[in-house]
Amino acid sequence: MNGPRIHLELLSGYARRGEERLPLARGERELLLALALHRRGIGAERLTELLWPQSATATARNRLYVALHRLRRRFGDELFARNGGSYRLDDGEVRVDLWCFAERWDLPEHHACEELVTRLESATNAAALYEIPEWLAPTYRRLEEFAQAVRTTLAERALGAGEIERSVLLARRALAYDDCDERAWSVLIRSHLVARDRLGALRDYRTYSRALMRELQATPAYEIAHLLDRAR
Repeated sequence: MNGPRIHLELLSGYARRGEERLPLARGERELLLALALHRRGIGAERLTELLWPQSATATARNRLYVALHRLRRRFGDELFARNGGSYRLDDGEVRVDLWCFAERWDLPEHHACEELVTRLESATNAAALYEIPEWLAPTYRRLEEFAQAVRTTLAERALGAGEIERSVLLARRALAYDDCDERAWSVLIRSHLVARDRLGALRDYRTYSRALMRELQATPAYEIAHLLDRAR
């Protein structure tokens, strides 16, 4: 049985068809993302409200039909499936990166690997160069949180395997996104202590304390402070 014919890398703005990797125009990408987020189908009226909220109804509907026509010309009629007045991507013909991530993000510990981190970082870095519509913002926040959990899980694994330099690197990559992440700080401080670098552990503990107080008006969990007490 043949697999999907078209692979949509929507979060980085490309489509793959066979050996070809084709860049998507901004309008194409947003339309395909809207369809991907409504996997069971979305009506034309709701699509135009999402994509062209400032346009008159007739103008927005015409833009939708033009965009759909262009995508059909590029990828074929099989890209879309119709169900009454709703549009959806044909999941027999199409594979979407967002769907693949969504199947995994409730269980980051089971799927954590360096390749997944790279793909997630590519997706979230693309967002920094692209003005995200309001309706897409929650999806990107979810992706960033998933990437954070995967990085931290890999850092914990590296620490457990005695790969101290790698655990420190991964923990710092996680903290670059969220400098109040308790799990990442715990891995970082424990990595210093395993390496017998108590001064490094104390320095990072103080940095964590300041970040928590600044952002959340809170103090570190007892378990992390207790690590330093035991190291004395």
